[in-house]
Formats: sequence, structure tokens, C-alpha cells
Amino acid sequence: MKKELYLIGEISKITGLSNKTLRYYDENNILKPDYVDPNNGYRYYSEYQILKLQNIITLKDNGFSLEEIKNRFDQNISREISSFFDVYKKKIEDINTQIQELKTSKKNLQKLLDEFSYLEVDKIVLKCLPKKFLYNLDIITNKNLNNSIFDIYKIIEASVECGSANLGKKFKLSNFSKQTTEKMSEFLLFKNENFLKSIDTIERGEYITIRYRYGNRENALKKLLDYISLNKISIEPFIYEIEIINSFLSQNKNEYITEIQIPVKTILLDEEIKMENGKFIGVGKGYGGNISVEVEIDNNTIKNIVVISHNETKIISDPAFTHIPKLILETNSILVPNISGCSMSSRGIREAVKNALIEAGENLDKLEIQMLEAENLVKIGDGGSRRIIKSIENFDVVVVGAGGAGLSAAISAASKGARVVLLEKMSSIGGNTLISMGGINVPGNDAQLEKDIQDSIELYKKDILLGGDNENSLELLNIFVNEALPAYRWLKDEIGVSFKNELIHFGGHSVPRAAVFAGKYAIELIAKLRSKALSLGVDIRTGVRSKELITDNDSRVIGVLSSVENKDLKFMAKKGIVLTTGGFSGNIELRKKYNSSLDERYKTTNISGITGDGHLMCEQVGADFLQMDYIQTFPISNPETGELSHVGGSRFDGAILVNKSGNRFVEELDRRDTVSEAILNQENGVAYLVWGKEIEEITNYVSKNKEEVERLKNSNLITISDNLKEAANFMNIDEENLLNTIERYNNFVKNKKDLDFNRRGNLVSISKGPYYIQKVAPAVHHTMGGVRINKENQVLNQKGDIIEGLFAAGEIVGGLHGTNRLGGNAITEIIVFGKRAGENIVKL
Repeated sequence: MKKELYLIGEISKITGLSNKTLRYYDENNILKPDYVDPNNGYRYYSEYQILKLQNIITLKDNGFSLEEIKNRFDQNISREISSFFDVYKKKIEDINTQIQELKTSKKNLQKLLDEFSYLEVDKIVLKCLPKKFLYNLDIITNKNLNNSIFDIYKIIEASVECGSANLGKKFKLSNFSKQTTEKMSEFLLFKNENFLKSIDTIERGEYITIRYRYGNRENALKKLLDYISLNKISIEPFIYEIEIINSFLSQNKNEYITEIQIPVKTILLDEEIKMENGKFIGVGKGYGGNISVEVEIDNNTIKNIVVISHNETKIISDPAFTHIPKLILETNSILVPNISGCSMSSRGIREAVKNALIEAGENLDKLEIQMLEAENLVKIGDGGSRRIIKSIENFDVVVVGAGGAGLSAAISAASKGARVVLLEKMSSIGGNTLISMGGINVPGNDAQLEKDIQDSIELYKKDILLGGDNENSLELLNIFVNEALPAYRWLKDEIGVSFKNELIHFGGHSVPRAAVFAGKYAIELIAKLRSKALSLGVDIRTGVRSKELITDNDSRVIGVLSSVENKDLKFMAKKGIVLTTGGFSGNIELRKKYNSSLDERYKTTNISGITGDGHLMCEQVGADFLQMDYIQTFPISNPETGELSHVGGSRFDGAILVNKSGNRFVEELDRRDTVSEAILNQENGVAYLVWGKEIEEITNYVSKNKEEVERLKNSNLITISDNLKEAANFMNIDEENLLNTIERYNNFVKNKKDLDFNRRGNLVSISKGPYYIQKVAPAVHHTMGGVRINKENQVLNQKGDIIEGLFAAGEIVGGLHGTNRLGGNAITEIIVFGKRAGENIVKL
């Protein structure tokens, strides 16, 4: 039997269709086996049958019944099979390779789909399209097109990324009358169309568009008809249906996204409305809550925009506040794009200005259209890259990644006299550091001394070895524990970082040893590091995506190839490159490569830019990697989004974890991997964090994180009640068991001993309302594995030799934490080793 025959299960994996669906097609004689094993009855199918499924899916998605599809293939079977197989014979010989390549390329699909997460079926958009071409899925067998499945995926990918190519169909209606909506309705049922027979081009012009997900076609069509009628729009007698993401390729029908584009002939608009002159207040909703602005109108022109108040995260949202008001003033319109990396803040500012314009008397429908159309515009960076005018730039040191490690490396190199550029692919600096819980582990820090907490380097090292199952690199660990206190003093005395008089007792530590930055999260740290870097002349560039290390003939790393707005640039480094690009928690394919269980089902606490870029660049130059399968989940995260819960920090101050039955199941301050695994073993893989007034009054996590609480409330992931029984009922937790659990735990508090799990730290009672119950689940948080470095932060190759000119620091480095990182150690690591990397690259 030839290798090119496949079982149903194999076809299911390739196409994403279920075994049940494929067997149904077989039973109904739509798919026909090419070979049936007489010994066991197993049915085998050729590569042609796999590609033939594309036609079946296309017809089915366009309204054809299975009977019609069957008749189609029965009538044309001999001609179609012959021509189809001839055209694709050469390509399908390598179909397994192509499918694997397709799966590799699919790693970007989720990111592409995220771009469309705002889309709803009731949003109609009026927009001007550039010229672009389209294919008809139905005729991919046409020998003149000669496109493989992978080629088609690339068309779709290009469509989503830059809007320059599409996959779809053109339909034309004869004898169309704009008054006869019944005919249009019939036409839009997608029956009896004249399919496109060649590559076609959509001419530039005004179009009415709507996007819908799988199963929402009828609703989308009704919305279109109502919109055209209500707005008295005259349309051309044909439409385009564009498949932006196709279910055959995404392997998930819920991800199927289609756009209908109808060319507009004329639009009967009302006379332009004259707005009142004066100043008007508007409020919009950003990521952190309300954004309030004052808009000044003069002679129908937006003259000035003043941001009155907002609760957005500083540094991350700064580019939006810098550029969105400026763009609105320049265009006299809210039809301006989002800033990459802070889309929700961008939307909130636009919405606030829109509401101010409504107060001034502007047309609501016009503004709503502009708000929707703005989401279709290509996101822009924060403008930091626009200073770059040369394709090659020369520096002493190039640092890639502007989180805490990158800033520390840049500062220490610049302080030694080096000319340094710091590259960041996101629109703002800070990386994961910025959204951390704001604690840095340091034995002997000032807060410990004031609170008379006994700690030592030896105890710290012991905790880390125990937490990492003694698989830590002792060379790196000795540097780490001995340099923690000097790094802390460097932050306070030289960088000017302020700390609260507080400590966090992260899980796995014998004593509370995490000093806490002033303010919210680690904004204080990043802000002060940025200020110091700028004062030393560090050139900080955002919106710069680094993709390849440049080496000379001796394999020394001498620069990095990057891109800004699709233009390639080279940053050359006389002394070398420092990679501080973070981990790979956000790269699902890389996660699965090293730990297959951490697949698409897992969210991540990381920002969107943490995708292992540095790891991939290091692979290209033969770097050695270690412990890549050690990937940590954070136990207390948002089950729906993966967002690390700062409200859930109440766990460190006494909150307990219970399951659906209302019972405790783990020591709350145990290692993150232990707590995460324990939660995953509970019903539905979730747990419930429970605390009361006594614990909330210690650090006030709820009142300090109002924006997160609001998001949790909107998703029914937190409840706050004066009655514990009511709170349990809201979360569908066994009330009686929970009350018994709380009573038992409070007795442990009185006796100062947890007899169930021997919880470390202070025990705090849960006996006074309001009571808080938060639903939580683990999310991928930190990758312990990474490149191998020596004590000077130089990256080593697989032979153990130094890769000259290449240094690394932070989460990209493997070995320090062993199997599991203790909470609070990441911030210590980025400061200790970031600072050392900058010093060593100048010295060596």
C-alpha cells in the first residue's frame, strides 16, 4: 500500500474536521475511499480527497446542502478528478511537508485573530478601500491559478496583516433595483451566483462593509439591508465576500471571519451640522477606567484637547496620550488609528473626544461610523522610530528589549562611557516588569530591618534551591544572592527608586523579603530607570522589531537586523549586543515544542510582546539552551484572559483557596507550580480565593486595584458581600462546606497553627464582612529555561564556547531558577544580571 493514503484520523488532524463529520461525508458517499483493507475493513483516502474537502467546505459555507454538493461531485467526478489531480500531483507529493509548514506558519494566527476581537455583527462600517485582488475559493483547482493550500493561507495572512490581499468571491446581480430589497435579500442568500473565474481587482472607492463570525450571516445581512435603507444609500449591483480567516485553515469554525463589501454609488447625507463654539467635556472608557477630556471647538474645528483625568497605566499608555490627541487635532476628526501596544487607551481617548463633540452638537451617526472605521486603520507606533533616517547606524552597545533588564544594562554600559541604543519592539518600554506585582526579593532590605525580620543570604539561597529542586546553576545562583542587596542599594541610591515600607511574602520563601516599589506595580522602577538612562544619553527606540543577529566572518556578533514600519535597518555594535528580550510565554508553538501540555488552552499573564524573539535569534547563531521545558504558571490569574491578578495578592496576606465543594486543597503559600497544579486538579481547573475585611485592611488590594475589580465584576469573577453564604451562592460553591472550612481555619488562626496544610507566614482570620470570593485559574507566567551564559553574561554555544559579542540577561537566560522560580525573584534577577551585562560588555 502506498504511503499517500490516509486514514480518517489523519485527515481529521490535517483539515481540523472531526472524525464524526468525515465519517458522515463517507457514509453519504461525498468522500469515497481509494482503498479498503480486506483484512480489517480500514478505509484509506488519497491526498486528492484531502484537497477535495476544501471545495466541500466552501460550498457548504456558502449555503449549498450536502445533497447539492454530492450531486455536484457525482456529475463532474471524472473530469474534475482528472484535472484536479494533474494540476496538484507534484504539490501533493509533499503534502505532509506543506501541512507541517502551514502549522508552523499558523503560530501567528491567534495574534491575527486578536486584531479582530473588537468586531461584532451589528457594526456597519463605511470606508475607502485601496486596490486589492481576491481569489474565489471555489476555483482553486483552476490550473491557471495553481495555488497550494499553503499559498492560500499566505493570501489570508497577508489580508489580515496589511489588507493587501484577500480570499473571496464576487457576486453580480442582474436587473437590480435599489428599491427592491427583497431581490437583494434573495441575492444575498448566496445561491446561484456567478462565481469569479479569474483573479479580479476591487477598485478603490467607498464601500459599506460588515464582518461576521461563523453562524452570524443572516444577522449580518439583515443589518446591512437595514443600514442601506435607513441611510438612503445607493449601491452598485454587485458585492464582494471576503474570507479573512477561513475555518479550513484555522481549524476552528468559531474563528471563521468573513467580510462583505458593497460598493457605494451615492450617499444622501444631511447638511453638515454646525457645532457650537466653546469647551466641552467628554468621557470615554479605557483599560483602567474612565478617561475625561476637555475639547475646545471654534468654527466647527477642534482647536484643543486637554486630558482632565485618567487611570491608565503610566508608561504603557503614554504613547496613546501623546499621539491620539495630536492626530485628532491634525485631522480634525476622530478617524485616527490606535497606537500599537495601548489600543484600549487609544479607543478611550477617541470615545471621550467623540462624546465631547456630541455635546457640541456633532452628528452621532457620523461619529459612530468614524469610531468603527478607526478600528480598521493600521495601528501605528509611538513615533519614536521616526528619528531613524539611516539604514545602518553604529553604536558601542546595542541592547534589545526595554524591560527592567534592558534598562539596567543600558544604564550600566552608558555610565562606563559607552554609546548605547536601547531597542524595543512595542510602542512603550517596560515589558513584563511594568505589570509585575512590584516586589523585589532582597535579604537585608530596609523594610526587613525596620520590621526586625531575620534573614540572610544563606537562607535566601536555601529557599531558592529548595524551590528549584536543586537544579539551579550554582554559578549564577551565587552571583544572584550575593548581588541582590548591592543591586537594591544601587536602585535606591543611584537610580532614585522609592520603596514603600511594606514587604510581600511570596510563596516558597521562609520569610517576607520582597521590598515593594512606591506607587502601582513596577511603574516607579521603570520610570526611574528610564529617567536615568536618558540622563546618560541612552538612545531609546520604540516600535523597532529585531529579528536577526549579524555576525562577521569569525562568527562574532556585531549587530542586529531590525525593522521599523516594514523597513529593514541595521544597528551595528562595536562592543556587542545585549539580549534582554524576556521569555516565550506568549509563543504557543514554542511552548508546545518544549511542553506539549501548555497548548492553546492556556492564557498567559505576559504582555503581548513576550514571544521568544531573543530565543529565536540565538538559535540562528548556535546558542546553547537549557531547561526549556521548565515553564511556570501563575496560580492566581483571570480564568478568561490570563491577566495576573493583583487583587489576588490577598493570598499573601491570609486569603485561602477553596474548590467548588468549599474545601481547602493546598497550602496557599506553597511554590507556584505546586499551587497551580493543585488548582488544575480541581473541578473545571479553577479555584476560589476567599478573604474578609481583616485581610483586606492589611494591604487594601481591592481598593488599590479598582480597575481590575471592575473587570472581574463584569465577568462575574469576583463577588463582594457582607454575607458569606450569599457570596458562596453567587459563585455556586457548597455553602455549608465553605462555612465549615472558614470556621475550622479561624480556629487554626486562634491557635496559630494550620493543622491541615501547615501554612507559613502569619495566619489571619476570615470572620468579618465584607467578604470577597474571587474565581481564579493558573496562566502561563514565566519560562525558566533559556540560553546558557557564563558568569560574565556571555552567551555560550552548544560546545560551551563563548559566542563573542553576545550577552544576555533576564528571563531569556536559563539555569538560575531550576525547575521553578520563586515569586519576586524575577525583578531581582533583571536588576542584578542586567546591570552586570552592561558592565561586562564594556569591560570585556
